[in-house]
Amino acid sequence: MKPISLYLMSILFSSCAFSHYTQPLYKDMLSWFKTPTDIAPWQLQQSGQQWILRATTMQDGGGHVFFNPLNQRCIVSVPHKFYDMGTLPIGQFIYDTLCQVMVSNSHQRYVKSPDTYPMDFSKRPYNIHNAALIAYQTHNINAKVFQIHGFSNKKRRTKQGKTADVIISQGKTSNLTGQQLTSCLSQLGLTTFLYGTSIKELGGTKNIVHKLGLQPHSFIHIELSKPTRTRLRQESSLLKKFTTCLSRII
Repeated sequence: MKPISLYLMSILFSSCAFSHYTQPLYKDMLSWFKTPTDIAPWQLQQSGQQWILRATTMQDGGGHVFFNPLNQRCIVSVPHKFYDMGTLPIGQFIYDTLCQVMVSNSHQRYVKSPDTYPMDFSKRPYNIHNAALIAYQTHNINAKVFQIHGFSNKKRRTKQGKTADVIISQGKTSNLTGQQLTSCLSQLGLTTFLYGTSIKELGGTKNIVHKLGLQPHSFIHIELSKPTRTRLRQESSLLKKFTTCLSRII
């Protein structure tokens, strides 16, 4: 793995309020990616070459971390596996065949939180999910983070949203990486839009990950319609091609 980025360290240990919430678990995860060990109350497991931290409580929002150092340097995030149905098996395939890391929630995002922060990983500032993202990219400065979400076409307000299969976002702005992914998925026959250019909704711009200080445009928010999630689960060839599109931009 690459040396710790001074840029990221300066962000994490600055006086900003957000670094105050992430620092303790960040330190744990920074060491964990070098030498996996227990981080109480998470339970450490090993399966072949894979290391797993499983939540045993709701402390800090719970959450699971999976790490396979034999795969490529990227992360797949599944923050709403109970609510965005089908996102976990899709994320699991991406992790199994492509990325070194997968992070997922362990509890429904609407359950009562044990502290003052929401259980929703897209809104919760202090959790092992965010600590893992920061720590991993500290070791691997160019690593992409693919976060998988689900949406309903019926709830969309624009023509594009009502017809979309996939909506890609990198935040308020995008770069060539987002354009390339949008083009690749479109070539698979998936109606794909890039937030800020061809669509103006479901950009995930308020997602807490944008406040973590990750490398610009490295966080790629992927919204999948319900029919698309069904197709990806049922059509293995399409899911493989979908994952190949991700592999081309890491």
